[in-house]
Amino acid sequence: MKKLTIHMFLVLFFASLVGCEKYLDQQPKFALTESNGITNYAKAKAAVNGIYSTFRNDSWSGALYVAQTTKAGFINFSSVADYNLSYTQESGGGSAIWSAFYRSLNAANFAITGIEALPQTAFTNNEQRNSLLGEAKAVRAWINLNILWNFGYWWAEDASPYGLVFRDKPASLDNVRAPRISVGESYRIINEDLDFAIQHASQFDSPRYISKQFAQVLKAKALLYRSGYRNETEPLKQALTLINNVMEQASSKFQLQSDLAQVYQRSWESPENLFVKYLEDDGSRTSAGGYWYTYGIIYQGNTLPLAPGGARTAGLRYGTDWFTGDPRWPIATGEVRAPETWDNTFRYTFKKLARLGSYQGKVNSPVDEKYATYYFRFAELYLLKAELLARTGASVAQAIAPINELRQKRTAQAFNLLQPGNQEQLYDAIFKEIFLELCLENGSEFFASIRFKKDNQPWIVAIKDGLTFDITRVSWPIPNSEIINNPAAFQNPGQE
Repeated sequence: MKKLTIHMFLVLFFASLVGCEKYLDQQPKFALTESNGITNYAKAKAAVNGIYSTFRNDSWSGALYVAQTTKAGFINFSSVADYNLSYTQESGGGSAIWSAFYRSLNAANFAITGIEALPQTAFTNNEQRNSLLGEAKAVRAWINLNILWNFGYWWAEDASPYGLVFRDKPASLDNVRAPRISVGESYRIINEDLDFAIQHASQFDSPRYISKQFAQVLKAKALLYRSGYRNETEPLKQALTLINNVMEQASSKFQLQSDLAQVYQRSWESPENLFVKYLEDDGSRTSAGGYWYTYGIIYQGNTLPLAPGGARTAGLRYGTDWFTGDPRWPIATGEVRAPETWDNTFRYTFKKLARLGSYQGKVNSPVDEKYATYYFRFAELYLLKAELLARTGASVAQAIAPINELRQKRTAQAFNLLQPGNQEQLYDAIFKEIFLELCLENGSEFFASIRFKKDNQPWIVAIKDGLTFDITRVSWPIPNSEIINNPAAFQNPGQE
Protein backbone atom coordinates (compact mmCIF):
# COMPACT_ATOMS: atom_id res chain seq x y z
CA MET A 1 0.00 0.00 0.00
CA LYS A 2 2.84 2.39 0.86
CA LYS A 3 4.56 1.66 -2.47
CA LEU A 4 1.32 2.31 -4.33
CA THR A 5 0.93 5.63 -2.50
CA ILE A 6 4.45 6.74 -3.41
CA HIS A 7 4.04 5.63 -7.03
CA MET A 8 0.84 7.64 -7.29
CA PHE A 9 2.57 10.64 -5.73
CA LEU A 10 5.43 10.45 -8.22
CA VAL A 11 3.05 10.19 -11.16
CA LEU A 12 1.10 13.22 -9.96
CA PHE A 13 4.29 15.19 -9.31
CA PHE A 14 5.81 14.68 -12.72
CA ALA A 15 2.44 15.25 -14.37
CA SER A 16 2.27 18.59 -12.59
CA LEU A 17 5.58 19.58 -14.15
CA VAL A 18 4.10 18.99 -17.59
CA GLY A 19 1.46 21.55 -16.60
CA CYS A 20 4.22 24.07 -16.01
CA GLU A 21 4.31 24.71 -19.76
CA LYS A 22 1.82 27.54 -19.46
CA TYR A 23 2.69 28.73 -16.00
CA LEU A 24 3.71 32.37 -15.75
CA ASP A 25 3.40 32.76 -19.52
CA GLN A 26 6.41 30.54 -20.27
CA GLN A 27 5.67 27.69 -22.68
CA PRO A 28 8.50 25.16 -23.10
CA LYS A 29 7.51 22.49 -25.62
CA PHE A 30 8.51 19.45 -23.65
CA ALA A 31 7.37 17.29 -20.76
CA LEU A 32 9.60 16.77 -17.76
CA THR A 33 9.42 13.14 -16.72
CA GLU A 34 11.36 10.88 -14.43
CA SER A 35 13.38 9.54 -17.37
CA ASN A 36 13.72 12.82 -19.26
CA GLY A 37 14.67 14.91 -16.24
CA ILE A 38 16.54 18.22 -16.26
CA THR A 39 19.08 18.06 -19.07
CA ASN A 40 19.58 21.70 -20.07
CA TYR A 41 19.01 25.28 -18.96
CA ALA A 42 15.53 25.55 -20.48
CA LYS A 43 14.35 22.50 -18.57
CA ALA A 44 16.01 23.75 -15.39
CA LYS A 45 14.19 27.08 -15.74
CA ALA A 46 10.90 25.26 -16.35
CA ALA A 47 11.46 23.14 -13.24
CA VAL A 48 11.93 26.26 -11.11
CA ASN A 49 8.77 27.77 -12.61
CA GLY A 50 7.07 24.50 -11.78
CA ILE A 51 7.56 25.13 -8.08
CA TYR A 52 5.37 28.23 -8.31
CA SER A 53 2.64 26.23 -10.04
CA THR A 54 2.32 24.11 -6.88
CA PHE A 55 1.10 27.21 -5.03
CA ARG A 56 -2.09 27.29 -7.14
CA ASN A 57 -4.36 25.96 -4.40
CA ASP A 58 -6.14 27.00 -1.23
CA SER A 59 -3.47 25.59 1.06
CA TRP A 60 -1.02 28.28 -0.06
CA SER A 61 -3.73 30.90 0.19
CA GLY A 62 -6.97 31.40 2.10
CA ALA A 63 -7.05 28.02 3.83
CA LEU A 64 -3.73 28.78 5.51
CA TYR A 65 -4.30 32.42 6.36
CA VAL A 66 -7.93 32.05 7.44
CA ALA A 67 -6.81 29.26 9.78
CA GLN A 68 -4.00 31.39 11.21
CA THR A 69 -6.31 34.35 11.81
CA THR A 70 -8.75 31.93 13.45
CA LYS A 71 -5.97 30.62 15.67
CA ALA A 72 -5.20 34.20 16.72
CA GLY A 73 -8.86 34.65 17.66
CA PHE A 74 -9.74 37.63 15.47
CA ILE A 75 -12.21 35.41 13.60
CA ASN A 76 -13.64 31.93 14.09
CA PHE A 77 -13.96 30.71 10.51
CA SER A 78 -11.88 27.63 9.83
CA SER A 79 -12.71 25.25 12.70
CA VAL A 80 -13.39 25.04 16.42
CA ALA A 81 -10.14 23.10 16.79
CA ASP A 82 -8.17 25.94 15.20
CA TYR A 83 -9.82 28.54 17.41
CA ASN A 84 -9.33 26.48 20.60
CA LEU A 85 -5.91 25.14 19.51
CA SER A 86 -7.30 21.70 20.33
CA TYR A 87 -6.29 19.65 17.28
CA THR A 88 -4.60 16.26 17.63
CA GLN A 89 -2.96 13.74 15.33
CA GLU A 90 -6.21 11.78 15.09
CA SER A 91 -8.58 14.73 14.74
CA GLY A 92 -6.44 16.38 12.10
CA GLY A 93 -5.85 20.05 11.61
CA GLY A 94 -3.75 21.26 8.75
CA SER A 95 -3.31 17.85 7.12
CA ALA A 96 -4.27 19.12 3.64
CA ILE A 97 -1.88 22.04 4.10
CA TRP A 98 0.90 19.66 5.15
CA SER A 99 0.40 17.67 1.94
CA ALA A 100 0.43 20.83 -0.18
CA PHE A 101 3.60 22.08 1.50
CA TYR A 102 5.45 18.83 0.87
CA ARG A 103 4.28 18.67 -2.75
CA SER A 104 5.83 22.11 -3.17
CA LEU A 105 8.97 21.01 -1.34
CA ASN A 106 9.26 18.01 -3.63
CA ALA A 107 9.07 20.30 -6.66
CA ALA A 108 11.78 22.52 -5.17
CA ASN A 109 14.03 19.56 -4.39
CA PHE A 110 13.52 18.25 -7.93
CA ALA A 111 14.60 21.57 -9.41
CA ILE A 112 17.58 22.06 -7.10
CA THR A 113 18.87 18.50 -7.50
CA GLY A 114 18.55 18.77 -11.26
CA ILE A 115 20.30 22.14 -11.49
CA GLU A 116 23.17 21.00 -9.27
CA ALA A 117 23.65 17.90 -11.45
CA LEU A 118 23.90 19.86 -14.71
CA PRO A 119 27.37 20.47 -16.13
CA GLN A 120 28.62 24.04 -16.21
CA THR A 121 28.37 23.94 -20.00
CA ALA A 122 24.57 23.92 -19.69
CA PHE A 123 24.74 27.55 -18.56
CA THR A 124 25.99 30.69 -20.24
CA ASN A 125 28.17 31.36 -17.21
CA ASN A 126 28.38 30.58 -13.51
CA GLU A 127 26.32 33.66 -12.66
CA GLN A 128 23.37 32.29 -14.63
CA ARG A 129 23.64 28.94 -12.84
CA ASN A 130 23.87 30.48 -9.38
CA SER A 131 21.07 32.95 -10.08
CA LEU A 132 18.65 30.16 -10.99
CA LEU A 133 19.85 28.00 -8.13
CA GLY A 134 19.53 30.95 -5.76
CA GLU A 135 15.91 31.48 -6.76
CA ALA A 136 15.12 27.79 -6.29
CA LYS A 137 16.80 27.73 -2.89
CA ALA A 138 14.93 30.84 -1.78
CA VAL A 139 11.65 29.17 -2.74
CA ARG A 140 12.67 26.04 -0.84
CA ALA A 141 13.51 28.14 2.21
CA TRP A 142 10.07 29.78 1.96
CA ILE A 143 8.43 26.34 1.86
CA ASN A 144 10.49 24.94 4.74
CA LEU A 145 9.82 28.02 6.86
CA ASN A 146 6.11 27.59 6.33
CA ILE A 147 6.37 23.95 7.37
CA LEU A 148 8.30 24.92 10.50
CA TRP A 149 6.01 27.86 11.32
CA ASN A 150 2.89 25.71 11.05
CA PHE A 151 3.93 22.25 12.24
CA GLY A 152 7.09 22.71 14.30
CA TYR A 153 8.38 24.48 17.39
CA TRP A 154 9.63 27.54 15.50
CA TRP A 155 9.98 29.51 18.76
CA ALA A 156 12.07 26.93 20.62
CA GLU A 157 15.74 26.63 21.53
CA ASP A 158 18.15 25.01 19.07
CA ALA A 159 18.22 21.69 20.95
CA SER A 160 14.46 21.14 20.68
CA PRO A 161 13.84 18.02 18.56
CA TYR A 162 10.58 19.36 17.12
CA GLY A 163 11.82 20.86 13.90
CA LEU A 164 11.27 19.88 10.27
CA VAL A 165 10.53 16.45 8.93
CA PHE A 166 13.53 16.88 6.68
CA ARG A 167 13.51 16.12 2.97
CA ASP A 168 16.10 17.51 0.56
CA LYS A 169 15.73 15.06 -2.33
CA PRO A 170 12.82 14.35 -4.70
CA ALA A 171 10.42 11.73 -3.38
CA SER A 172 11.20 8.14 -4.31
CA LEU A 173 10.60 4.65 -2.98
CA ASP A 174 14.04 4.80 -1.38
CA ASN A 175 13.47 7.84 0.84
CA VAL A 176 9.98 7.43 2.28
CA ARG A 177 11.52 7.57 5.74
CA ALA A 178 12.52 11.13 6.52
CA PRO A 179 13.93 12.07 9.93
CA ARG A 180 12.62 14.84 12.12
CA ILE A 181 15.50 17.20 12.85
CA SER A 182 16.07 19.69 15.64
CA VAL A 183 14.86 23.27 15.60
CA GLY A 184 18.44 24.53 15.41
CA GLU A 185 19.26 22.24 12.50
CA SER A 186 16.05 23.33 10.76
CA TYR A 187 17.03 26.99 10.96
CA ARG A 188 20.58 26.18 9.86
CA ILE A 189 19.30 24.47 6.70
CA ILE A 190 16.80 27.25 5.97
CA ASN A 191 19.43 29.94 6.49
CA GLU A 192 21.90 28.15 4.21
CA ASP A 193 19.37 28.37 1.40
CA LEU A 194 18.51 31.99 2.22
CA ASP A 195 22.13 33.08 2.45
CA PHE A 196 22.88 31.51 -0.92
CA ALA A 197 19.84 33.29 -2.39
CA ILE A 198 20.78 36.63 -0.85
CA GLN A 199 24.20 36.33 -2.47
CA HIS A 200 23.22 34.89 -5.85
CA ALA A 201 19.51 35.24 -6.66
CA SER A 202 18.39 37.89 -9.11
CA GLN A 203 17.37 41.37 -8.07
CA PHE A 204 13.64 41.97 -7.85
CA ASP A 205 12.01 42.30 -11.26
CA SER A 206 8.52 40.78 -10.96
CA PRO A 207 6.44 39.92 -7.86
CA ARG A 208 5.44 36.65 -9.49
CA TYR A 209 8.89 35.29 -8.66
CA ILE A 210 10.97 35.12 -5.51
CA SER A 211 13.96 37.48 -5.57
CA LYS A 212 17.08 38.38 -3.61
CA GLN A 213 15.01 41.03 -1.78
CA PHE A 214 12.34 38.54 -0.74
CA ALA A 215 15.05 36.23 0.59
CA GLN A 216 16.29 39.10 2.77
CA VAL A 217 12.77 39.83 4.00
CA LEU A 218 12.15 36.16 4.70
CA LYS A 219 15.30 35.83 6.78
CA ALA A 220 14.36 38.98 8.70
CA LYS A 221 10.88 37.65 9.44
CA ALA A 222 12.25 34.30 10.58
CA LEU A 223 14.60 36.10 12.98
CA LEU A 224 11.82 38.36 14.24
CA TYR A 225 9.25 35.64 14.81
CA ARG A 226 11.62 33.50 16.84
CA SER A 227 13.81 36.07 18.58
CA GLY A 228 10.95 38.51 19.13
CA TYR A 229 9.20 35.81 21.14
CA ARG A 230 12.41 34.84 22.95
CA ASN A 231 13.55 38.44 23.60
CA GLU A 232 16.92 37.93 21.89
CA THR A 233 18.26 41.29 20.76
CA GLU A 234 21.25 40.42 18.55
CA PRO A 235 19.27 38.46 15.94
CA LEU A 236 16.79 41.32 15.81
CA LYS A 237 19.61 43.73 14.96
CA GLN A 238 20.51 41.46 12.04
CA ALA A 239 16.88 41.51 10.94
CA LEU A 240 16.77 45.31 11.09
CA THR A 241 19.84 45.53 8.86
CA LEU A 242 18.17 43.26 6.31
CA ILE A 243 14.97 45.32 6.28
CA ASN A 244 16.91 48.57 5.95
CA ASN A 245 18.82 47.11 3.00
CA VAL A 246 15.62 46.17 1.18
CA MET A 247 14.07 49.58 1.78
CA GLU A 248 17.19 51.46 0.69
CA GLN A 249 17.62 49.41 -2.48
CA ALA A 250 13.98 49.39 -3.59
CA SER A 251 13.49 50.17 -7.27
CA SER A 252 10.59 51.85 -9.05
CA LYS A 253 9.16 48.39 -9.71
CA PHE A 254 8.68 47.84 -5.97
CA GLN A 255 7.22 50.80 -4.11
CA LEU A 256 4.41 51.88 -1.84
CA GLN A 257 1.23 53.04 -3.54
CA SER A 258 -0.29 56.27 -2.26
CA ASP A 259 -3.80 54.81 -2.55
CA LEU A 260 -4.39 51.53 -0.71
CA ALA A 261 -7.57 50.94 -2.70
CA GLN A 262 -5.47 50.75 -5.86
CA VAL A 263 -3.31 48.03 -4.33
CA TYR A 264 -6.28 45.68 -4.12
CA GLN A 265 -7.85 46.91 -7.33
CA ARG A 266 -4.67 46.14 -9.27
CA SER A 267 -4.13 42.90 -7.37
CA TRP A 268 -0.95 41.12 -8.51
CA GLU A 269 -0.18 44.00 -10.87
CA SER A 270 0.36 46.46 -8.02
CA PRO A 271 3.96 47.69 -7.64
CA GLU A 272 3.50 47.30 -3.89
CA ASN A 273 3.97 43.54 -4.16
CA LEU A 274 7.34 41.95 -3.49
CA PHE A 275 5.94 38.43 -3.77
CA VAL A 276 2.35 37.64 -4.71
CA LYS A 277 0.54 34.59 -6.00
CA TYR A 278 -0.37 35.14 -9.63
CA LEU A 279 -3.03 33.02 -11.31
CA GLU A 280 -2.55 32.50 -15.03
CA ASP A 281 -5.53 33.33 -17.23
CA ASP A 282 -6.31 29.79 -18.36
CA GLY A 283 -9.98 29.55 -17.44
CA SER A 284 -9.29 28.20 -13.95
CA ARG A 285 -8.53 31.36 -11.99
CA THR A 286 -11.50 31.13 -9.65
CA SER A 287 -10.92 27.47 -8.79
CA ALA A 288 -7.18 28.11 -8.41
CA GLY A 289 -8.03 31.05 -6.14
CA GLY A 290 -9.24 28.50 -3.60
CA TYR A 291 -12.32 28.03 -1.47
CA TRP A 292 -11.78 30.61 1.24
CA TYR A 293 -11.04 33.81 -0.66
CA THR A 294 -13.53 33.19 -3.46
CA TYR A 295 -16.32 31.66 -1.40
CA GLY A 296 -15.79 30.87 2.28
CA ILE A 297 -15.10 34.32 3.72
CA ILE A 298 -18.16 35.67 1.92
CA TYR A 299 -20.53 33.35 3.78
CA GLN A 300 -18.68 34.07 7.03
CA GLY A 301 -19.49 37.77 6.63
CA ASN A 302 -22.65 39.58 7.70
CA THR A 303 -25.83 38.79 5.78
CA LEU A 304 -27.41 41.95 4.40
CA PRO A 305 -29.64 43.65 5.23
CA LEU A 306 -28.57 43.43 8.84
CA ALA A 307 -30.98 42.24 11.48
CA PRO A 308 -32.14 44.94 13.93
CA GLY A 309 -29.21 45.85 16.16
CA GLY A 310 -26.73 44.11 13.89
CA ALA A 311 -23.32 45.51 12.99
CA ARG A 312 -21.09 45.23 9.95
CA THR A 313 -18.15 43.28 11.33
CA ALA A 314 -17.16 41.31 8.20
CA GLY A 315 -17.13 38.31 10.52
CA LEU A 316 -14.55 39.69 12.94
CA ARG A 317 -14.87 38.34 16.44
CA TYR A 318 -12.29 40.75 17.85
CA GLY A 319 -10.79 44.02 16.64
CA THR A 320 -13.86 45.53 14.99
CA ASP A 321 -13.62 48.64 17.15
CA TRP A 322 -10.00 49.13 16.00
CA PHE A 323 -10.91 48.64 12.38
CA THR A 324 -14.19 50.47 11.83
CA GLY A 325 -12.70 53.86 12.70
CA ASP A 326 -9.68 53.31 10.46
CA PRO A 327 -9.46 54.57 6.83
CA ARG A 328 -8.60 51.02 5.74
CA TRP A 329 -11.97 49.60 6.82
CA PRO A 330 -14.05 50.71 3.79
CA ILE A 331 -11.22 49.56 1.51
CA ALA A 332 -10.61 46.17 3.10
CA THR A 333 -14.30 45.36 3.49
CA GLY A 334 -17.48 45.79 1.50
CA GLU A 335 -20.64 44.23 0.12
CA VAL A 336 -20.17 41.10 -1.98
CA ARG A 337 -22.85 39.02 -3.67
CA ALA A 338 -23.23 35.47 -2.40
CA PRO A 339 -21.07 33.08 -4.44
CA GLU A 340 -23.88 30.68 -5.32
CA THR A 341 -25.91 31.06 -8.52
CA TRP A 342 -29.21 30.68 -6.66
CA ASP A 343 -28.32 33.05 -3.80
CA ASN A 344 -28.92 36.70 -4.65
CA THR A 345 -28.20 38.01 -1.16
CA PHE A 346 -25.18 40.12 -0.29
CA ARG A 347 -22.69 39.70 2.53
CA TYR A 348 -20.44 42.23 4.22
CA THR A 349 -16.98 40.70 4.15
CA PHE A 350 -13.29 41.24 3.42
CA LYS A 351 -13.72 42.42 -0.14
CA LYS A 352 -10.00 43.10 -0.54
CA LEU A 353 -9.62 39.32 -0.87
CA ALA A 354 -13.08 38.13 -1.96
CA ARG A 355 -13.34 40.79 -4.68
CA LEU A 356 -16.74 40.14 -6.37
CA GLY A 357 -16.90 36.51 -5.26
CA SER A 358 -16.76 33.32 -7.28
CA TYR A 359 -20.14 33.81 -8.99
CA GLN A 360 -20.28 37.53 -9.72
CA GLY A 361 -16.61 37.71 -10.60
CA LYS A 362 -17.05 35.30 -13.51
CA VAL A 363 -20.19 36.91 -14.96
CA ASN A 364 -19.13 40.50 -14.40
CA SER A 365 -18.07 42.75 -17.28
CA PRO A 366 -15.13 42.89 -17.18
CA VAL A 367 -14.55 39.53 -15.53
CA ASP A 368 -12.83 39.88 -12.14
CA GLU A 369 -10.91 36.82 -11.00
CA LYS A 370 -7.72 38.45 -9.73
CA TYR A 371 -7.60 36.48 -6.49
CA ALA A 372 -4.13 37.43 -5.37
CA THR A 373 -2.47 36.10 -2.25
CA TYR A 374 -0.35 38.94 -0.89
CA TYR A 375 2.66 37.13 0.54
CA PHE A 376 4.55 40.40 1.03
CA ARG A 377 3.73 44.05 0.30
CA PHE A 378 5.92 47.13 0.66
CA ALA A 379 3.78 48.39 3.54
CA GLU A 380 4.99 45.52 5.69
CA LEU A 381 8.55 46.84 5.52
CA TYR A 382 7.45 49.84 7.59
CA LEU A 383 5.75 47.59 10.14
CA LEU A 384 8.78 45.34 10.43
CA LYS A 385 11.12 48.29 10.79
CA ALA A 386 8.99 49.86 13.52
CA GLU A 387 8.88 46.66 15.54
CA LEU A 388 12.56 45.90 15.10
CA LEU A 389 13.47 49.42 16.19
CA ALA A 390 11.26 49.05 19.25
CA ARG A 391 12.84 45.72 20.18
CA THR A 392 16.44 46.89 19.70
CA GLY A 393 16.46 49.94 21.96
CA ALA A 394 15.08 52.81 19.88
CA SER A 395 13.05 55.52 21.56
CA VAL A 396 9.27 55.53 21.30
CA ALA A 397 9.43 58.40 18.80
CA GLN A 398 12.06 56.65 16.66
CA ALA A 399 10.18 53.35 16.64
CA ILE A 400 6.78 54.75 15.68
CA ALA A 401 8.27 56.91 12.91
CA PRO A 402 8.18 54.22 10.16
CA ILE A 403 4.47 53.61 10.76
CA ASN A 404 3.73 57.32 10.65
CA GLU A 405 5.75 57.54 7.44
CA LEU A 406 3.59 54.77 5.97
CA ARG A 407 0.45 56.63 7.02
CA GLN A 408 1.68 59.91 5.57
CA LYS A 409 2.53 58.31 2.24
CA ARG A 410 -0.99 56.91 1.89
CA THR A 411 -2.11 60.32 0.67
CA ALA A 412 -5.40 59.06 -0.79
CA GLN A 413 -6.55 58.14 2.72
CA ALA A 414 -6.81 60.48 5.70
CA PHE A 415 -4.68 58.83 8.38
CA ASN A 416 -3.96 60.33 11.76
CA LEU A 417 -0.39 60.10 13.02
CA LEU A 418 0.17 57.83 16.00
CA GLN A 419 1.62 59.31 19.19
CA PRO A 420 2.21 56.56 21.77
CA GLY A 421 3.30 57.96 25.10
CA ASN A 422 5.31 55.01 26.40
CA GLN A 423 6.67 51.58 25.49
CA GLU A 424 3.44 49.76 26.29
CA GLN A 425 1.43 52.07 24.06
CA LEU A 426 4.09 51.74 21.36
CA TYR A 427 3.89 47.96 21.26
CA ASP A 428 0.08 48.08 21.29
CA ALA A 429 0.13 50.54 18.38
CA ILE A 430 2.50 48.37 16.32
CA PHE A 431 0.48 45.23 17.01
CA LYS A 432 -2.77 46.89 15.99
CA GLU A 433 -1.17 48.29 12.84
CA ILE A 434 -0.06 44.80 11.80
CA PHE A 435 -3.64 43.59 12.19
CA LEU A 436 -5.19 46.57 10.40
CA GLU A 437 -2.79 46.53 7.45
CA LEU A 438 -2.39 42.79 6.88
CA CYS A 439 -5.47 41.02 8.27
CA LEU A 440 -6.06 37.69 6.49
CA GLU A 441 -3.28 38.31 3.95
CA ASN A 442 -0.20 36.40 5.11
CA GLY A 443 -0.50 35.25 8.72
CA SER A 444 1.37 38.19 10.24
CA GLU A 445 -1.35 38.98 12.79
CA PHE A 446 -1.26 35.39 14.09
CA PHE A 447 2.45 35.38 14.86
CA ALA A 448 2.19 38.92 16.23
CA SER A 449 -0.55 37.81 18.65
CA ILE A 450 1.99 35.42 20.18
CA ARG A 451 5.05 37.67 20.53
CA PHE A 452 3.26 40.93 21.47
CA LYS A 453 1.95 41.15 25.01
CA LYS A 454 -1.03 42.64 26.79
CA ASP A 455 -0.93 42.69 30.60
CA ASN A 456 2.20 40.49 30.52
CA GLN A 457 0.46 37.78 28.49
CA PRO A 458 0.55 37.22 24.73
CA TRP A 459 -2.16 39.23 23.00
CA ILE A 460 -3.85 35.98 21.97
CA VAL A 461 -4.93 35.57 25.60
CA ALA A 462 -6.77 38.91 25.66
CA ILE A 463 -8.26 38.31 22.22
CA LYS A 464 -9.66 34.97 23.36
CA ASP A 465 -11.11 36.23 26.64
CA GLY A 466 -8.50 34.84 29.00
CA LEU A 467 -7.57 31.64 27.21
CA THR A 468 -5.03 29.55 29.13
CA PHE A 469 -2.18 29.86 26.68
CA ASP A 470 0.25 27.04 25.88
CA ILE A 471 2.82 27.90 23.21
CA THR A 472 3.15 24.22 22.26
CA ARG A 473 -0.44 24.27 20.99
CA VAL A 474 -0.01 26.96 18.33
CA SER A 475 1.38 24.55 15.73
CA TRP A 476 -0.67 21.86 14.05
CA PRO A 477 0.23 18.21 14.74
CA ILE A 478 2.15 16.16 12.22
CA PRO A 479 -0.67 14.48 10.24
CA ASN A 480 -1.65 10.93 11.07
CA SER A 481 -0.73 9.68 7.60
CA GLU A 482 2.85 10.96 7.97
CA ILE A 483 3.30 9.36 11.39
CA ILE A 484 1.96 6.02 10.11
CA ASN A 485 3.93 5.95 6.84
CA ASN A 486 7.15 7.53 8.09
CA PRO A 487 8.44 5.74 11.21
CA ALA A 488 11.35 8.19 11.40
CA ALA A 489 8.97 11.06 12.19
CA PHE A 490 7.55 11.69 15.65
CA GLN A 491 4.71 13.81 16.94
CA ASN A 492 4.67 17.11 18.81
CA PRO A 493 4.16 16.42 22.54
CA GLY A 494 0.53 16.30 23.64
CA GLN A 495 -0.80 16.08 20.08
CA GLU A 496 -0.79 12.31 19.73
